Amino acid sequence: PSSQPSFEPSSQPSSQPSSQPSSQPSSQPTSQPSSQPSSQPSSQPSEQPSSQPSQQPSSEPSSQPSSEPSSQPSSQPSQYPSAMPSCTPSQAPTPPPSIHLFYPDWTSEGFDQGCLNDGNQPTYMNASPGVYMHSTLAKCCSTHFSWNYYGCMGMLDDTCVRALWYPDWEGDNTKCVRDGNEPLYMTENKIVYLFSTKADCCQEHYSWNYEECVGSAASNSGQKYYPDWLGDDTCKNDGAAPTYMVKNPNMWLQDTLSDCCTKNYGWKMSECMKGSSSSGLYYPDWEGSNNGCINDGKEPNYMAAKPDRWMHSTLATCCEKYYSYDLATCNGSSGSSGSRKWFMDWASMKCVQDCEGASPCVGLANSWDLKYDTKSECCKERMWWDTPTC
Repeated sequence: PSSQPSFEPSSQPSSQPSSQPSSQPSSQPTSQPSSQPSSQPSSQPSEQPSSQPSQQPSSEPSSQPSSEPSSQPSSQPSQYPSAMPSCTPSQAPTPPPSIHLFYPDWTSEGFDQGCLNDGNQPTYMNASPGVYMHSTLAKCCSTHFSWNYYGCMGMLDDTCVRALWYPDWEGDNTKCVRDGNEPLYMTENKIVYLFSTKADCCQEHYSWNYEECVGSAASNSGQKYYPDWLGDDTCKNDGAAPTYMVKNPNMWLQDTLSDCCTKNYGWKMSECMKGSSSSGLYYPDWEGSNNGCINDGKEPNYMAAKPDRWMHSTLATCCEKYYSYDLATCNGSSGSSGSRKWFMDWASMKCVQDCEGASPCVGLANSWDLKYDTKSECCKERMWWDTPTC
């Protein structure tokens, strides 16, 4: 090439580039960029950005961010959050949540009453929050609705929400449950699988077993004792408990006569225990012969009031507790011989004990006499038409 460049460039570029590039770049860029980018980028960025961005982003981000943000944000968020939060917080932050105490809602009637925390309590309750307002639902319910505690807490079978019912297909598959462990597909299809009441769930998924599915409390109520305040004013287990007791069995129904009497008729325990039948428990006969334990249902009131302390389910345990110094006599293997079981004495038309000694012992039973563990069993079987006089 020439040692000096020409003053006017040629109209056609040479077919072969110069082996030595010029030391100064041209004052005007070419109208068409090269098809291949240079292997080394320039050390200084251009003052004006390209009118068309590249189709592929650079493999290494810029060490200096742009002074102006993009007019269009990216459609996808970054995989990593910013290491530094913004210095200026939002000018309109989210307001703090409202906190309301629970109060008794007496505007409803009967078993629809309960506790609310909607902030709409009456003015007189606001004036005496220590009396009417509570920080927890449980405290409000126990204070104002103890007679319907489980209903107030939303724990009865026919109470809506708090927990939704679903078919227990992964369990015994005979009933609906609401333990919050329903499978994900049920949660995602709640209209099909989740129900606010047990009855609706049972009707939809266990119509073939509906009674067992919904009636656990009602079906068992006939076996439990309840206080018959409007009738004989004693404890019964005739299956005629009022609906509100059946709906709230944990509050009103008891497994044993003793438990029912202790809870509801402690002030007349002996009378309550005899209202249905003898408890069948053994007690020390300190007011009689005082040589053994008996279970004739005539225990003193203080014993009947605390059967767990004074009374025993078997003769052996009672004798060991109170007559350990003379177990032979107490257990009926000596002067008071016999099985001490009960049998029917047709002469007196009463059930008596198979033993010798003071009443209720009247002598030994014959080999053909049917014997029973308790007096109540004997009377129910042998003199069922007149158990009170038995």
